[in-house]
Amino acid sequence: MGGQLEEVCYAPSVKRPSITIVGAGRLGTALAQRLSEAGYTVSKINSRKSSRPKTLRADVVWFCVPDGKLAHVAKAYSLSEWNGKYAFHSSGVLASDVLARLSDVGASVASAHPLMTFVKRSVPELAGVSFVIEGDSSAVRVARAIVHDVGGRAVRIRKQDKVPYHAFATMICPLLVSLLAASEKAAALAGISAAEARRRMLPIIQQTLINYKKLGPAGAFSGPIVRGDVETIRAHLKALAKVPSVRKAYIALVESSLDFLPNRNRDEITGVLRSSLVISQKTRRHLR
Repeated sequence: MGGQLEEVCYAPSVKRPSITIVGAGRLGTALAQRLSEAGYTVSKINSRKSSRPKTLRADVVWFCVPDGKLAHVAKAYSLSEWNGKYAFHSSGVLASDVLARLSDVGASVASAHPLMTFVKRSVPELAGVSFVIEGDSSAVRVARAIVHDVGGRAVRIRKQDKVPYHAFATMICPLLVSLLAASEKAAALAGISAAEARRRMLPIIQQTLINYKKLGPAGAFSGPIVRGDVETIRAHLKALAKVPSVRKAYIALVESSLDFLPNRNRDEITGVLRSSLVISQKTRRHLR
């Protein structure tokens, strides 16, 4: 990602800023809890139920609303007094520019995105979590200090790098879950229930992550592709034909493996994948 780690904390004599979280969803609620535990005075506004307050008393207003609503919410809040205040948003894909309406009325703006997953019934720790930050220099300094206080790691990012950064973030979390869900469907073809599949897969997933951390992707890679076992891959594709979406995921992952990881019999494996795709297309045409 090319980010530069910068960790800064407030001097003991400097009062920590008060913070209002706009958006009481999963991220906003978790962030408010961890900020409170770190000693911050935090208030929350449910953006779906509450109208814009006439007076914003907090020093920092942190918008934790869906990306598609950020510009609209910024416009609505631009009628408040912003001189001397800071406005952050938590989008991973949008730059601080989306808060331009607030910048125009005196706010110092920044984006601060935690590289963490937020789901119902789970409040993650933020210690050790990377927050990618960009924006006005003064807002960035305040954001870095806040991230430091919750135990996170502040990393600067260029505005133009946010979209590929967010693609990276999407691949390592929600799309990883998509892979696990597809794996459950493959297990079902072997008569294994989803619950049992999850129980069985966790030890190998955990060891794979340990290997990845210690050895990197090439050292952690194993299985039929690294061995060049063409017939095994052919057999997999035949078995997965019963669930076409799972087979498509398998093919995409094998292709990625051939591009980025150690492999043998690359040409033969590529031929098997292409044949499988041709057969799949003919089958779809026949069904129509």
